[in-house]
Amino acid sequence: MPTASPPRCSADMAANNPASTDKPYLRDYFVEQRKRLCEDLERKNALDLEIQTRLLITPEYRAADTVLLYMARPTEIATSLIIHAAFANHKRVALPVCMEQGQMIFRRIDSLDDVAPGRFGILEPKAACDTVTPDEHTLCVCPALSCDMRGYRLGFGGGYYDRYLAEFPGVKAALCYADSMLPRIREDAFDIKMDVILTDSFSRYMK
Repeated sequence: MPTASPPRCSADMAANNPASTDKPYLRDYFVEQRKRLCEDLERKNALDLEIQTRLLITPEYRAADTVLLYMARPTEIATSLIIHAAFANHKRVALPVCMEQGQMIFRRIDSLDDVAPGRFGILEPKAACDTVTPDEHTLCVCPALSCDMRGYRLGFGGGYYDRYLAEFPGVKAALCYADSMLPRIREDAFDIKMDVILTDSFSRYMK
């Protein structure tokens, strides 16, 4: 698949800062960037729509039997279009549940009636929902504050996705705003590289 390079953008400010290799600094920077974006909901909704649409036209989405998604918080990239499309396309849809000791599982939902507020106040599948065992036909769609051009993702720092994806057999995709992309993020030993990154202006494949 073709890849693309991001435009020069406000993320350059983070990349050029002497502290830019410091992940807490980067998280603070991009969290503030998200808060500013949320002040312009019309623009955020338009960017989120473009990102979700890019994901839905990928061969990876079309080939997936199961799609692992997340219920977006206000500052995260929305996933509602993908969730409803996956239901309409007769795919299995699963959402994360954060467990003890930093672990995470995904449980299947058949509709949004199957979700309720979880331990962090985030909507998650109810306890009666079945746990999903991923295979090579599973697509995991991950949230990201930032990503780099090599495929590494900057999350919120909990490490849940990196632990879950350590032995994940399917396709790993991240949703990221184009102006949050960086040339390089310092990777740690436990960081998991994405297979594809979808932004509002380009898609980036790592293989």
